[in-house]
Amino acid sequence: MKDSIIILKGSDIVRWAIVGFGSISKNRFLPALRQAGGTLVSVVTSHPEMIKMDGVKVVTEVTHLKDVDVVYIATPNALHKDQTIECARRGINVFCEKPVGMNAKEAYEMAEFCDKAGVTFGVAYMGRFNSYNILAKNIIKSDELGEIGIIKASFSFVNTERNKWRYDPSLSGGGAIMDIGIHLINTLRFMLGSNVIELESINDNLNYAVDQNAASIMKFSNGSIALVDASFNTYPSVSFEFRGDKGMMYVMDTLFQDYMGRVIVSKNGAFQLRDYIDKNPYVLEIEDMENAVKNHTKPATDGWEAFEDMKVVDAWYESAKTDKKVRIEWK
Repeated sequence: MKDSIIILKGSDIVRWAIVGFGSISKNRFLPALRQAGGTLVSVVTSHPEMIKMDGVKVVTEVTHLKDVDVVYIATPNALHKDQTIECARRGINVFCEKPVGMNAKEAYEMAEFCDKAGVTFGVAYMGRFNSYNILAKNIIKSDELGEIGIIKASFSFVNTERNKWRYDPSLSGGGAIMDIGIHLINTLRFMLGSNVIELESINDNLNYAVDQNAASIMKFSNGSIALVDASFNTYPSVSFEFRGDKGMMYVMDTLFQDYMGRVIVSKNGAFQLRDYIDKNPYVLEIEDMENAVKNHTKPATDGWEAFEDMKVVDAWYESAKTDKKVRIEWK
C-alpha cells in the first residue's frame, strides 16, 4: 500500500510565507524555494516598501498572515520564540532558522508549544542535507575508520558586518558559537549518532559584546573526544577531521552557504577522494519540510533536536564563563 498523503486545504500546494527578508531569505532561501517548485504567498517585513513581487502579499506582522501553510522564520534570534509561538497558535507550521532560540529554555518552550498546537516545527540546518556530510556519516557508520577516538571540527570566517544585529547580544544571544558553532554541534551529533556529555571551553570576545573566537573540548557518549572551534575573526574555513583506529577522514567546506564539499579518506598511507554530489541543500531542506507538513511526519531536524543542540550551546557558554568543566544531562 502506498503511503497516504494529507492534502492541505484542498490542494497539494504548500503555501509559504517568509518572516524576515534579510540576506539569507533573499539570497538563499527564496531562490531555493523557487528551484524546489515551492509557492511563496506572503512576506513579513518591517520594510514593506522595499519588496515588490507579483502575487505575494507583504505585511508587517505575523498576526496579519492569512492562507499560509508554513512560515520560514529568518529574523534575529531574539524574535524566534514569539514569532514561532504566534504562528503555531494560528495553526501555521514553522520552519525556523538556527539557532532556534536564545537558549535551551526558549527552544524547549517553542517545541512544546508546537507539539500542543499540533503543528510541524522544523529547524533550518542546511548542513544536514549536504551530500558530503551524509557521505561522511555513512563512512563512520560503516566502521571503515574503526572506532572514532579524536575529532577536530572548525568553522570560521571574518565577519565584516560588525554593526549588525549579530553583534548585539540582546538580539543574537551570542556571537560565533550561536551563529556557526551551532552548525558544528548539530553536524557532529548527526555524523556520530552520539551526544555531548561533558565539555570544557574558552572564549574571547576581542573587546566586542559577543564571542569572536571560541573553542571547546567535548566528550561524546560514544567515547569520542572532539576539539571544536568557531570564529568570527579568522580566515574562512569549515573542516572536520575524524581519526579512528583503522583510518581517518577529512570533511571540508560542507557548511558554507555556497554548496560545496570534499571528503578524503586516509588509510594505509593512501588518500582517497570520495565524491557524492546531490541537490542544493537549501532545496532539499525545503522539500523535507514540505513532505513533513503534507504527511504529518517529523522533519530531518525538528524542534526537539534543536533543543538538544542548544543545551550544548548553553554548556559551552557556561563553561567559558565559569572556567569549569560542564556536564550535560540527556533525557
